[in-house]
Amino acid sequence: MRNDRGGEVRAAFAVDETRLAEVWRLTADGYSPQQIADKLGTQTSNYVNKALRFARAIETGDLPTAPTMIRECASAMKGFRRRHEGVLSNETKSLLDLDVERLVRMTENPEISELEEEDYQKKSEAVEQSNTPGIYVYALPHYLNFPIFEADYESSADRTLMKVGMSESDAIRRFRQQKRVTELPEQPRLLRVYTGEEKMAEIEKQFHSLLSAADHRRNSAKTAGTEWFLTSLKFLDEISKILGLSTYWSIDDVGDEE
Repeated sequence: MRNDRGGEVRAAFAVDETRLAEVWRLTADGYSPQQIADKLGTQTSNYVNKALRFARAIETGDLPTAPTMIRECASAMKGFRRRHEGVLSNETKSLLDLDVERLVRMTENPEISELEEEDYQKKSEAVEQSNTPGIYVYALPHYLNFPIFEADYESSADRTLMKVGMSESDAIRRFRQQKRVTELPEQPRLLRVYTGEEKMAEIEKQFHSLLSAADHRRNSAKTAGTEWFLTSLKFLDEISKILGLSTYWSIDDVGDEE
């Protein structure tokens, strides 16, 4: 009997409680990516496009090839398979397992890593040249690949060390200067730049106050800056919305693929 992977996945998406499945359902109902982003309260439609790309991979086996998409897609596919272990057929679970293995092999390919870095550098440099002031967020690649606190359930977010700072005049230029400091063992990755009409110094204080109040603990070591927090982009995006900011730069802008 012919395996109906697509039918099984669609049936699972219909009852799945994750954000990815919600994006899939809203798309099926005719909402555009931007309408979905507005409805779900995400900062940009880039997350929506990525979620749809992952959903397509899970449903059809059409895997992404953009370097920055591969690792996230593997994680999304493993989570989906785990959540629906009891209802998916053995054939569909085997197909998902094979796809995850293919994605993992791709992440281990040094050429993929090089392409990922080239893509990131190309797009982040374009952002840097814009010299836009705002609140910036960055993290070391190690902490992004190996979060300090992994989420206990699928709808939650991993927490890891991120630096949240500002510049009244030029957040990007300040970030570029800080990338060169010798104390950092790796080149940090720019993850977000939030912009707004208010004074950035005051906005930064509010950011830090809300992070501390949520126990997203602050680094108090004398040898390190106090702008490092154990937090998540999900939480930072929510703070930025509460403070009336918009997202000028997002790491989600890297590696978009339809």
